[in-house]
Amino acid sequence: MNAGTGTFADALEHHWKAIFHLGLRMFGNPIEAEEAAQQTFFLAYQHWDQFEGRSEIQTWLFRIAINVCHKQLKERNRFEGYELDPEKLAASGDLDRSADDLHGLVRMAFESLEPRDRLILTLFCIEQLRHAEIAGILGVPEGTVWSRLHHAKKRLERKIEILQKGESK
Repeated sequence: MNAGTGTFADALEHHWKAIFHLGLRMFGNPIEAEEAAQQTFFLAYQHWDQFEGRSEIQTWLFRIAINVCHKQLKERNRFEGYELDPEKLAASGDLDRSADDLHGLVRMAFESLEPRDRLILTLFCIEQLRHAEIAGILGVPEGTVWSRLHHAKKRLERKIEILQKGESK
């Protein structure tokens, strides 16, 4: 579907959830995610007639959403989500008991990543976009996507290890 053949209402219905979840992963806060999704679709509505169909509508919407999130983060000059330092968290013994399982550990480690790492992991692992699609969304070469994804996975793995070590003490 592209803007030329679909309606804005169709795009809103089919892509709201994905855009909201992107915001949720970027901010760690449903209110901020809702605000980012609303801003994304407001901008998409304003520029609906300018969509040329050179990419999928989802790619276009993700690009708008990422720009909205980056702008909000830059304006606030700080990360608005859970600011978890896995080393301090593990050392303090303040691990939430819901983190006893691997899912909880992965969630906590993911939330402690920098927004850039959460973004690339979200687009690839959660939204299941191909490297070429992510490259189009981020406006970078496909090789850069491979590299960023590799490094983000390594950082996530390290944070999980830190949390696991802290939990076993």
